[in-house]
Amino acid sequence: MSLCSLWNLANIPISPRASTARSSPYEQRPAQRNIQSIGKGLLRMARLIMLASGLTALLAVVLYFDELSSTRASAYSLLGQWSSLLQQIPGPSSELDLDNSTSMAWDIRYHLGGNSPWIPKARGIVPDGINLPIGCRVEQVHMVGYLRVWVHLTHPKGMLELYHHIRGANVTLNGTLAFANSWDFFMKNPSERLENLVATGPYAGTLEAFNTGVKLGTRYEHLLDYAIEHNETAFWASGSKRVVETAQYFAAGMYGLEWQNTSRLHIIPETEDRGGDTLTAGKTCFRYLHNADEFGRQYGYRMWNEWREVYLPPITKRLQEQNPAMSFTTSEIYSMQELCGFETIAKGSSKWCDLFTHNEWLQFEYARDILHYYRTGSGNPYSSSIGWLWLNATATLLQQGPAAGTLFFSFVHDGDVIPMLTALDLLPHEKQHLPATHAPQNRVWQTSDLVPMGGRIIFERLVRGEPKQCWDHAEYGYPNHVYCSQSTEEHFVRINVNDGVVALPGCDSGPGRSCPLDQFLERISKKGEEVGDFREVCGLPRSAKAGIEFLHQ
Repeated sequence: MSLCSLWNLANIPISPRASTARSSPYEQRPAQRNIQSIGKGLLRMARLIMLASGLTALLAVVLYFDELSSTRASAYSLLGQWSSLLQQIPGPSSELDLDNSTSMAWDIRYHLGGNSPWIPKARGIVPDGINLPIGCRVEQVHMVGYLRVWVHLTHPKGMLELYHHIRGANVTLNGTLAFANSWDFFMKNPSERLENLVATGPYAGTLEAFNTGVKLGTRYEHLLDYAIEHNETAFWASGSKRVVETAQYFAAGMYGLEWQNTSRLHIIPETEDRGGDTLTAGKTCFRYLHNADEFGRQYGYRMWNEWREVYLPPITKRLQEQNPAMSFTTSEIYSMQELCGFETIAKGSSKWCDLFTHNEWLQFEYARDILHYYRTGSGNPYSSSIGWLWLNATATLLQQGPAAGTLFFSFVHDGDVIPMLTALDLLPHEKQHLPATHAPQNRVWQTSDLVPMGGRIIFERLVRGEPKQCWDHAEYGYPNHVYCSQSTEEHFVRINVNDGVVALPGCDSGPGRSCPLDQFLERISKKGEEVGDFREVCGLPRSAKAGIEFLHQ
């Protein structure tokens, strides 16, 4: 069957726009979707999953086994188009208006506080998208990714306890919970497989990591070719099994299935003895890790629990009234909300998403925001010191430019990315800390589209203008007469969060609201003075490493 036949079978029109490194289907802005028919959406989802799987396998054979390198760019582009289509598949039915209102379509993924499949950033982005500003080109890229290949449950015990509680109650559930009478856990043998690879459904972690490698390999193809030619293809992952495997799937998409032949993965241990030379500074900062004061890593959980005790009791009461023969704790209600995101990732949809109203989901989202804010974000005094380490090492490379290398990819946990965003001051501080008594409207600190599963933050070094050029008059008999033009190059730093360009507050005067490089470097330097020596802040000996030393090609 031809590729055109596959497209026709899916009944999806092929976009006439060409995919290039500077303009690709990944740069489209997500629009709010109005799902008119669950049946039509599910049928389209089934078609796309089936066809995408077949086409991905077909292209993998063409690319890697037949080694037709001349087709690489076009095939990567086609893979990218299918990746974008997969992201457009209607998600769980909860994307319909749960309250039957006539407002704009509701997308549950933007209210799961990071427990969702990958979503493009939609809040606070530059309207021009990720297309390069006119006259600019990218000459260096840095990415920190938390492309979770795994369904990693921070608190799997709560979900399993809920499952066993429902199964062992011998009670018929009524009302909105009636579906749970026939519900089964989203993976077989869950106690044994909670850390297993998720390779099914439209949000499979393997597919997401691989496709991200394809996306960036296409978008930055000129830098990729240069890096391979000059053997500057090192990339890094923290020493967690799921993080390492995520990096490996990404590398297969970026460099090919035989990525070990052209690139080098460096695994950085997640151990306390690393000091500041680490990707996981939250695990080396002694005072933070061991809760030496009230602001350690448990601070976020304390505030999180306070808010849960405010918003969960009314929900518990509502469900209890529908099922008087069944008792639920507030922790079990919270586990039901967690199941929405995790089951969607594993299976493509979840009926748990339909159990709660819009307002109840907004309250859950705020619970996740509070947790991030006080555990690793602006509400924690250790956060900026922890996040500044990677930011400072990256700033040094941005200053050196492509002479230091063109591509730098690091893979960590989401809890390691938020401190970096805090040190960067990407999200301006709230006028007051987030309260645990109510959820403020229009707050700045919202993390659903900052740290979805599969998220990534990219720093691009942009250049505008022409470099210095020299020539002589050897053809006229004067080889020693050398003339040079003045360089007109200007350099900028642009920040891309989940395919949404974000302006850095107070530093956005460059093209496309990018930050002039010299101002960016000054900003990072001042932040370093503000946060102080990492070793002193964290209670480490002076013999400990003060910063990152491994990040170089």
